[in-house]
Amino acid sequence: MRQRPRPRGESFADRRALAGILTTGVLTAGVSLAVYLSALETAGEVTARTHAFAVLVFAELLRAFSGRSATKPVWQVGLLGNARLTVVVTASFALQIAGHHVEPLRALLKTARLPWSECVVLVLAALVPVALLELAKVSRARRWPPSSG
Repeated sequence: MRQRPRPRGESFADRRALAGILTTGVLTAGVSLAVYLSALETAGEVTARTHAFAVLVFAELLRAFSGRSATKPVWQVGLLGNARLTVVVTASFALQIAGHHVEPLRALLKTARLPWSECVVLVLAALVPVALLELAKVSRARRWPPSSG
């Protein structure tokens, strides 16, 4: 709200925004695919799909915090500054985990039962794209510090 509105003829998504969307998609898809292939080798198709689905959901939920600012890292924006977002993300995490542990949801979603230790590993894997995007913000800020004018 502190920024001036875009000029009427300016596109909503400029090259920088589109590059960010593409980068986010590639990172998230890459981690999900890596988790899928790893689980496919060791645990079978249903577990591999469950792992990939969980990582994809967890990554998007975590990215909700990261996406609050295109330039400031999440620790500068404040992780818990938006109570509604925190509640929604927490509830969504709970629903996702319930999809691995509550039998009617597992049957509906056709997911495998996952031990809690695997859930933790999947959340950590989901942090990879978010961490890389946050590091990119820090790197850009160091290269192009905001002007003091």
